[in-house]
Amino acid sequence: MTEFAGVTGDRDRGVTPESGLYEFRTEKNAHVYLHDTDFKCLTYQPGRPPVLWLEFLHDPRWTPSELSETPVVVFRFEDVHLVEWREDREGHTCVTAQPAAPAGQVEHFDWDGADLFTLGTFTLRLVFQARRAEVTVRAK
Repeated sequence: MTEFAGVTGDRDRGVTPESGLYEFRTEKNAHVYLHDTDFKCLTYQPGRPPVLWLEFLHDPRWTPSELSETPVVVFRFEDVHLVEWREDREGHTCVTAQPAAPAGQVEHFDWDGADLFTLGTFTLRLVFQARRAEVTVRAK
């Protein structure tokens, strides 16, 4: 079972298998709703343990007031096992042809209740397992 840090312990507002990491509150009660963000960065560091960082940036029009100074949401996963990394060719073609297309639009970020995560964006599908997940927010 994945251990979470940086998210509320409130079962109704924290990370659950129903909401996954798509919508939850941080331990400081800031509302994170990934639909209002753009997926900006993925960093994978093989090592002992393997680590994966994912960064999302809130759209200024939809940034919750409590995150106005820290609109970047960072997920750090430890002891990661990548299961699937698939880039959507049609999504990339669309983004190339239409620069205003939402390349980082988040469709879902599911958690199975154990240790499996599935991230879907306009151009990427990423499936991985992780023993630990930490959520932080920071300035741009």
